[in-house]
Amino acid sequence: MTIIHRRILRDEQGVALALVIGFIVLIGVVSSALLSSLISSVNQRATLDIVRDRQYAADAAVEKSIARVRGIANPGAGLASCAGPDTRNTNGITIRVECINVPTLTRKGFLQRNVVFTSCPDTAGHAACTTGTTIVRAQVNYEAVDAETPVITRTSVQSWTVTR
Repeated sequence: MTIIHRRILRDEQGVALALVIGFIVLIGVVSSALLSSLISSVNQRATLDIVRDRQYAADAAVEKSIARVRGIANPGAGLASCAGPDTRNTNGITIRVECINVPTLTRKGFLQRNVVFTSCPDTAGHAACTTGTTIVRAQVNYEAVDAETPVITRTSVQSWTVTR
């Protein structure tokens, strides 16, 4: 019996080594997949941070332009010129904001003082904002007491679109 018992023990020698190698390979595969996922997530996060910072800068620039246009003297923001594009630098990102007056008559003949603001990254050539470069577009209504009193009493955002 001793000979058979020794033969069985000899046959099991090396099984522990095979199990250890299998375990190490398994841990290696799981670790490499986890590392790959982590690196991919970090790269995507960096891209998202850039896009988010650009959107926040454009949002801030449009809000400052809305406040500036609200302060334009008589005859009111919808009738007076927007005084050209604004350029704002927020957190190192330069944004160009253009505004266009779009006065509209209501059904009762009251003039609505609407202004459309468009923001885009400001390039070295100071190119105008296009559909492809627009980050934020907002349409704002500057409400006055009546047509004879063009002092703005209320500002309403009619639409606010973030495109990229």
